[in-house]
This record gives sequence, structure tokens and C-alpha cells, in this order.
Amino acid sequence: MARKVSYLSYNMTTADSSNPDGIVPVGRQFDFIGDVETEQMILNDGDESLCLGYHDVEVLEKVYVGDMMEYKATMTHIGNSSRDCLIEAYKLATPAKRAGKENAKPGDMVWFDEPVLCTKGNVRLVVKKHLQRGEQPDGLVNDPWRELEDFPEDDVEF
Repeated sequence: MARKVSYLSYNMTTADSSNPDGIVPVGRQFDFIGDVETEQMILNDGDESLCLGYHDVEVLEKVYVGDMMEYKATMTHIGNSSRDCLIEAYKLATPAKRAGKENAKPGDMVWFDEPVLCTKGNVRLVVKKHLQRGEQPDGLVNDPWRELEDFPEDDVEF
């Protein structure tokens, strides 16, 4: 049975935002959503996928520099070459200063009792039939390429 869910955790840094208020653009968040989708396809099919598109995407909460995020891709449908996933982005913690803790030290975090859903939606991905190598339950992708031949040293120019 294929693994149905993949996760990626990430702490947002100043490199993720160019806004002076520290808001992380939704486009940057989709970089991480794309990474977790790719992991799901590699574990399921042994190959990366092509994204056909997102639909029913809702942005529910702002994400800021310093927020600890968890991105999740859940397989909802497996077709001949298409795969559908539910995508979700959760905020697990936020810097204590942003949460209103006035005496907080740099690096102090407020962890939520329940993760806060920030973004959700659906994506359709395609793994071409000839690239599907089957489930990779250990997370290691079988190398599809032939072994490189050893070349005699006298054939190599430096």
C-alpha cells in the first residue's frame, strides 16, 4: 500500500520575505507545498511529477518570518498517470514577541495547542507512465540509469 501523506516542516526566515512587516508571500509558501508534493510522488511512484494546477485554494491565515510551519500533502486519488493531493499548510508556533509576550527573549516561541490551518487546496499532478517505478516504501528511489562504465585512464584528458 502506498504512503498516503507526506510532511515538510520549516521555520520561516527573513530570506522568505521581502516585506518590511515580515509577511511571507503566498508564492513562497507554495515553494514548500511543491516540495512536499514532490516527496509524495517520489515515495508513491519513484519519480517527480508535473503539476497540472491547483484548485479550490484558500489562504486562511497570514504567515510571518519566524513562524514554524508544517506542510502536508495527502494523496486523495490515483489515476493512470494523474494523482490528486489535498495540500495544507499549518502554523505550529510563532515567535513569542509576535504573540504579544512583551518580556520574551529572541528565539522564544509560542507553540499552539492545535496547529493553525493557514492554507488549503487541491492539486493535480502527473507522473508519466514510463517514469513510474512503483512505491518506494523506504524512501530510496531505485536508480533508473545504467551504471557508468569505467573509462581507462589514458582516455581521459586533464
